Amino acid sequence: MLLEELRKCAKSLDQQKLCKWLRELGIGFTPLVRLPKQINPFDSRVGIYAKLEYTNYAESVKARTFSVMYYIKMVSQGITSKKKAVAATSGNFGLAGSYLLRENLDFTVYMSELAVKENIGLTTKLQQNETKIETFSDRYCPAVSAKRGMAIAAARSIEKIDSDVINFDQYDDADNPLAHFLTTGPEIIDQTESKVTHFVTSLGTCGTMVGTGYSLKDALPKINLIGLIPQEGHHQLGLRSKDELGAARFFEEAESLCNRIIEISDKEAYNSLLALWNVGVPAGVSSGTNVCGALKTAQELYDENKRGLVVTIVPDSCENYADFLRKHMRDINGVEFDSLKEEYEQLKIKAQKEREEHVSLLKSGRMLSLWSEKAGRRY
Repeated sequence: MLLEELRKCAKSLDQQKLCKWLRELGIGFTPLVRLPKQINPFDSRVGIYAKLEYTNYAESVKARTFSVMYYIKMVSQGITSKKKAVAATSGNFGLAGSYLLRENLDFTVYMSELAVKENIGLTTKLQQNETKIETFSDRYCPAVSAKRGMAIAAARSIEKIDSDVINFDQYDDADNPLAHFLTTGPEIIDQTESKVTHFVTSLGTCGTMVGTGYSLKDALPKINLIGLIPQEGHHQLGLRSKDELGAARFFEEAESLCNRIIEISDKEAYNSLLALWNVGVPAGVSSGTNVCGALKTAQELYDENKRGLVVTIVPDSCENYADFLRKHMRDINGVEFDSLKEEYEQLKIKAQKEREEHVSLLKSGRMLSLWSEKAGRRY
């Protein structure tokens, strides 16, 4: 059982040393902010809190995943024989690796050619970080089947035939959910003083839901876990529809762990994204998915005259999505992206500034005292 595997791995690690290593990088301990009534009209009885993962060094929630995988595979074991690294990714996992590996290993990402073509901002950063890109025929996320792309299989294959290569396999490696079991879950418990009643997040590799979910369930057995999936044929980067989820080892685990799974349409996700922008949260595309799911959960509680504290994730910022949003936003919700260009540029600057501040605080060792101060902050 995966939970036992996570517990065993956690027990074998020197978690204080890992925690110190993450702080020195500028990863984790991210702010938790309460969304205002402009977004959450149910706030009088059901608060929605968002964890701002774009403040991580390496720009997203995937910084947690890649850094813990790297620490366990190479730092804690002292492995120095590897010269090259590969990873199948739809974007953020590869971007995290490009930050963490650029001075250590020759790094290549295996991506869908569609994701590379439509997400120019991210691929430009990969290249700036001296990361190589190999493309495969697929939709946005890598797949295993030959008919739908072979990015994941190719990454696994090259590791087997080349002893110089290490594959960071977020789709199969238990260190993916372990990262959230060790960091994201405990942070949420601490920041909400164990008052969280519902955790809502989208499913991609399912590592965030599985790792955080098991951590929360251990401490709070009655917590509700709500998984989110996009509609088929979606434009919600990094997420997987029901038909696409088979590529991740952890989907069945997430499915059994969740109290329910909700499908979110592109229009719902993009409207929630714009609502976040309107209150100054520089959120990326999947953040709209997550906040939409959190709102649906809050409304159900409110309509049943119940109280609750809902936590969701803002996985990344809007920084790298200009070309992608320009291509799709008008068709999805009728909004011309270029009409929001000035607002978008201001949000990019805000995200970068918040990240710089957060990383600086972590490296200075002051982050723990700031958790409680920021937990109730509103946008």
